[in-house]
Amino acid sequence: MNNGQIPEINKVKLLVRELLGSDTSGHADDHVERVALLAERFASECSEPVDLQEVLLTAWLHDVDDYKLVGKAQAEKLTNAVNIMAQAGVSNDLSRAALENIAAIGYSKRLNGKQPQRLAGQIVSDADMCDAIGAVGIERALVYACHHGGRIFDPKVWPNVNLAAHEYNADGNTHDTDGFINHFFEKLLKLKGLMLTEPGRIEAESRQQIMVDFLRHYFREKNALEWSEFLEKYLLKIVNVNDLQ
Repeated sequence: MNNGQIPEINKVKLLVRELLGSDTSGHADDHVERVALLAERFASECSEPVDLQEVLLTAWLHDVDDYKLVGKAQAEKLTNAVNIMAQAGVSNDLSRAALENIAAIGYSKRLNGKQPQRLAGQIVSDADMCDAIGAVGIERALVYACHHGGRIFDPKVWPNVNLAAHEYNADGNTHDTDGFINHFFEKLLKLKGLMLTEPGRIEAESRQQIMVDFLRHYFREKNALEWSEFLEKYLLKIVNVNDLQ
């Protein structure tokens, strides 16, 4: 693994912070920095060699063209990522590798059967998904729900656990069953099964348990027995699905 950071990475960090610093969708620069730090750790724990510059560049740029921020047309062109790397003077080979990775990272892309093929992209994908779960993931989901007027918990509105790609946050809009608690069942509890690297799988396991413990306590304190039972059946189902993969 190449451990020396190239100067261009610092310029990329600065430009990304300027672009995402005021975002309130859960994709601000603090999220990106956590992903970069976690991806760097995963890279050091991988049994295979990986270019750390590619990992860091991919991590810092992975959300600058998120469709929820810039719309689907610009997201597909990766306009911000291309412009930032050009301004920072990143080499052509490294730019191409980062763009290939970024184009395949994201939950909505996984729903469409797309995932990173390069190890650096897989590492960043795992780090990005890990930041959506665990204690920080709970915080991010709650902040997002509050900022965007979503429901927290309505015991009469059950989650759609089989959301298709076209239903999941289509065009940045919410769906009928969207909400803080439902989001665990519609996305967050599924992420552990989407890890692509061993370090990612280990980290996701502990973060998954944090979410499960939270939901168990939440439903007990809410006296929501039906939801407690729903949670346990859901957990058995996703465990069985993961065993078959």
